Amino acid sequence: MTAGIFMLLNVAVPLTGGIIAVLLTPKNLLDPTAVSPFPRPIVQTDYGMSGVVDYSNAGSWFSAPADLPPPKNSPVGYFTVSLPRLKMDNITVEVNGNNLHKNAIHYPGTALPGEFGNSVIFGHSALPQFYRPGNPQTVFNPLTGARIGDEIDIKFDGVLYTYVVKKISQVDPTAVEVLGQKYDRRDLSLITCVPLGTYWHRLVVLAELTD
Repeated sequence: MTAGIFMLLNVAVPLTGGIIAVLLTPKNLLDPTAVSPFPRPIVQTDYGMSGVVDYSNAGSWFSAPADLPPPKNSPVGYFTVSLPRLKMDNITVEVNGNNLHKNAIHYPGTALPGEFGNSVIFGHSALPQFYRPGNPQTVFNPLTGARIGDEIDIKFDGVLYTYVVKKISQVDPTAVEVLGQKYDRRDLSLITCVPLGTYWHRLVVLAELTD
């Protein structure tokens, strides 16, 4: 009985803390009018026989289609992202991929690093007690500790790009506007699921290229 209570609390406490954090954090949704409705999804959502959404597929993370151009042609298939303050070092990102079991994913149709637009990267998270640095299943856990002004480094095709965090928000899975492309600036969005261990909301860390 003692072991059972301990295991229950081990799951319930971080989940409850995450839920409280979501409720207390302003959602600060981006302007939905900046992206026009689009009649078809860019990436088809996958469903298993049980009807449960396959969240290992990056295309399942948002429940409505996004108005995005076709996937970008890239000179490389992979690049890395680092957040030095959070000790997130050289996380592998697959360009135009969709399997989050293997690595973080650059969302198809969004800008490549260094380009004008919004380069969107998805990464898995899990309950805090399961976090293992470098594990694709928990690779974006530390992102919940991001702060305005944090530096994000991208190494893409031999070039180092430095972004600075400008905005942090939590949105619903219907908020596809966070994938939107605005070509008057060069942005980066890192996205994971919160509260840690659930798929209820999306944490969006928005940064702007500075160097």
